[in-house]
Formats: sequence, C-alpha cells, structure tokens
Amino acid sequence: MRYLPFFLVLLLAIGCSSSRSAVVPDSSLPAGFPDHSAGEILDRLPPYPESLQRITAEARVALSSPQESGRFTARIAYLHPESLLVRVTFPLGIEGARVLSTPEQAWVYDRIAKVVWTGSPERVADVLPGAVAGTDLEIPRRDVVWRVDVDSTLYLLSNPAGTLRYTVDPSIWRIVAVRERAPDGSLIEQRWYTDFVTVEGTLLPRRMALIRPLDSLRISMAFQQFDTTPDDGLSFGLDVDRDAQWIDLGQ
Repeated sequence: MRYLPFFLVLLLAIGCSSSRSAVVPDSSLPAGFPDHSAGEILDRLPPYPESLQRITAEARVALSSPQESGRFTARIAYLHPESLLVRVTFPLGIEGARVLSTPEQAWVYDRIAKVVWTGSPERVADVLPGAVAGTDLEIPRRDVVWRVDVDSTLYLLSNPAGTLRYTVDPSIWRIVAVRERAPDGSLIEQRWYTDFVTVEGTLLPRRMALIRPLDSLRISMAFQQFDTTPDDGLSFGLDVDRDAQWIDLGQ
C-alpha cells in the first residue's frame, strides 16, 4: 500500500494547531528548577484535555522511506476515545487511503489498490509497522522508577534500562521529545514535538517529526486546521468498494 505511515496520526491528533486564535505560551522556567523529582515532574504533565473530545483536523505530512517519499494531506475525524478516521489525499487531490481505528479493531483501506487490511490494532502494528508509527504518545508510566537528568533547561526522564527517554520542557510542562532504543543501544525511534501554542485553553504542539533509522523512515507533520466543535456530525465510514479485497490480520 502507498503511504501506509499515515496511520501515525491516530493519537497525535491532540497535537494540532487551531484555525481559531492561538497564544504563544510563557517560556520562563518554573520555581524549583532544576531540582524537581520524577514524581513532581509527572504531577505537572497534563492528562488528556477535556476540550478535545470531538475533533476535525487537517495536517500536511512529508514522508521519506524506501517504499515511498512525498507530501500529502491527512484529514482527521476523532471522537475520543472511541474512533478515529484518517483520509489521505495526494497532491492532485486524489484520496488514496483511509485508516479507521477503535480500541479493539483497526482497518487500513488502500483505495487505489482496493485492499483492506483489518485486525486488532496490535496485529496491524505487527504486520504493517510503518502504518502505526508514532501512535503511542502517552505520559510516562508511574510504576516505573524514572531517573531524572537535566540538559540545559530540560528534564530527561529515563527508565532503568535506558531504553526509553522522555524530554520534558518545564517552562510549559510538556513532553517535547521521546526516544526509544533497543537493549543493544541502537535507536528504534525518535520523536519531537515543537511550536507549542495555547488553543481553547490547552497547550498543544503544531509540529511533529519522527525518525526510525532501522526502517529508513522519516516523517514530519504540520497541522493547518483544527476544530474542537465541528458543526456537522463526525463520519467514520470507510466506504469500501464492493470489489475490494479484504485481508484479515487476526487478533
């Protein structure tokens, strides 16, 4: 399938800029820096924003991989936490793919090849790893004993094995980078979140970049439009052609 990595927007839909007013946040360091404990840092990282329950968004995406390189548009409809649909449109306006996900099931529909892959989100991730790149953004788990380091004006939270590291900007109390390494030290994935603004009372990144060196994969995203109160009803239909081939990847 062309442009499979578009599924990366699944959970990154919260990292959007708005077509409405946006305010650049204050970037001064907080009192207590650089002596915050891991628990204090986790306490200051926000939960999922209550204002982002129903979302439509549009993002410009640039992709570089051995299979495909190019630029495209991703149009997103999201109902937290049940459903997310991404429509992928190529530069000439041709809709090439649709990706639908729920907590239990995922569908990846290549409208050009007329093929639908379906299965559990985990199974889709195993078989089509590029399709789910960057979907697992979350606040660091509290049952991990995080080591705290300081890099200039940033906090670094590392797990005991050193395989996972979150970079936290304490001036805005947001995760600005995530790095994952294999036990042998090789880089699996690196993500960056930048250009933060306050939208509808919530601080969000407008840009995301991701690399996976082992897959020779690079992705960058810039959100152009964002609406938390869409006027029309959210639609999550795949609208699969009758003659499309279905491939069940299992659970």
